[in-house]
Amino acid sequence: MGSRIFLLLCVIGLTHASTEKITDGTECVPHSQPWQVGLFEGTSLRCGGVLIDRRWVLTAAHCTGSRYWVRLGEHSLSHLDWTEQIRRSGFSATHPNYQGALQSHDSDLRLLRLRTPVLLTRSVQPLALPTTCAAAGTKCHISGWGTTNQPWNPFPDKLQCLNVSIVPSATCQTVFPGRITDNMVCAGGIAGQDACQGDSGGPLVCGGVLQGLVSWGSVGPCGQEGIPGVYTNICKYVDWIQEIMKNN
Repeated sequence: MGSRIFLLLCVIGLTHASTEKITDGTECVPHSQPWQVGLFEGTSLRCGGVLIDRRWVLTAAHCTGSRYWVRLGEHSLSHLDWTEQIRRSGFSATHPNYQGALQSHDSDLRLLRLRTPVLLTRSVQPLALPTTCAAAGTKCHISGWGTTNQPWNPFPDKLQCLNVSIVPSATCQTVFPGRITDNMVCAGGIAGQDACQGDSGGPLVCGGVLQGLVSWGSVGPCGQEGIPGVYTNICKYVDWIQEIMKNN
């Protein structure tokens, strides 16, 4: 099994596509984010994701690939730690209210069912869904393998983490007038610190539960002062998530 994982890691490779990424983060404590998922198509990392059950991964709806190689238990994408697990995604369900990024970013979430359940270890664990929504000012963090500065800079090999705080909805409405719904939650806004192209679908973790998925943000350079990142507000979708998992 170990040799098969090593070969798959070599075949899948380390090419990163231009999707949401973390700017000005720091290297996570290895395997401190055991729910973190990397979604690969061929040799390209397309999106992040989050394990919420042995057989289910949540990601952003705008991550539109039909079949992903799902990598779990990772820290360094180029070195084998013998904690890695690789699965293939099969059935997927995009939220029925998602209209596409060109129309609206509302309901930007998608469930992926793994063809084979993961083995739960210290490095591979699901993240709990919320029972309440996160209040403004709540301390949270995000994680991903995206660019650490600008889209043209090198991608990090090791998982990056960044602390962010929930921004009041009214503040976010001022920054993005007419574009923020109750199904979105905003966080960050400190200069140089943000998600950016590449971490799409990755987790916003607050108090040990999943409160958001990286969705969208500034059109210009990532991490602009006063411009928060926008996340899918998971507390609004718990019933839908549980229904899909139960019925499929």
